[in-house]
Amino acid sequence: MFSRFRFFTACLAAAVSLSGCISTKSFMDPSFPKVSYDDLRKRQTPVPLKLLVEFQRNGARVPGADASLREGAERILRSSGVIAPVADGEKGEILVVVNNIADVGDAKSQGFATGFTFGLVGTEVVDAYEMTVVVTMKGKVVARATASHALHSVIGNASIPQGVEILPDGAGFPRVLEQMLIQALRDIQKTKALAWLPARPVAAAIQG
Repeated sequence: MFSRFRFFTACLAAAVSLSGCISTKSFMDPSFPKVSYDDLRKRQTPVPLKLLVEFQRNGARVPGADASLREGAERILRSSGVIAPVADGEKGEILVVVNNIADVGDAKSQGFATGFTFGLVGTEVVDAYEMTVVVTMKGKVVARATASHALHSVIGNASIPQGVEILPDGAGFPRVLEQMLIQALRDIQKTKALAWLPARPVAAAIQG
């Protein structure tokens, strides 16, 4: 759903059926800096914003992927301590757009090549991702940030850089999404675009 690697493996299936299982490994691009939730300054009260998402492949909408993107973004935002996703947009909205830059045709051709050589010739597919995050309040954009990352998927005997973490099946995109969204939130915090918002619960402010 999220990467051309799925197209790759689908095209490879028929060819490898005669040769048994060919191992596949995925890892995040080691050239990108690693970030964690510790890089964020947690707010006493996270900003309640309605979450909007949009998944794209090569700039074109892929509505079928929006639900999974929303699920992942909600999990990350709740863990961030910076923004809390809510059902209504009374306080504002946060839009998360992810664009998967992929060459599906090239992935298919590489898949057949690897399959027919029974994995002796390894193949590496790289999915690049770009994220744009926009925070809007009262119809006005108050914060914007971008982030990027890449996911490598290796089939057969292609070499893998030493020291990289091999990700479990299905964990690649969630990990890339987490890295990009944390980076975007960190950059938004650096601009202090949300610093003016109350740091304590609204109910406490009214009582006090």
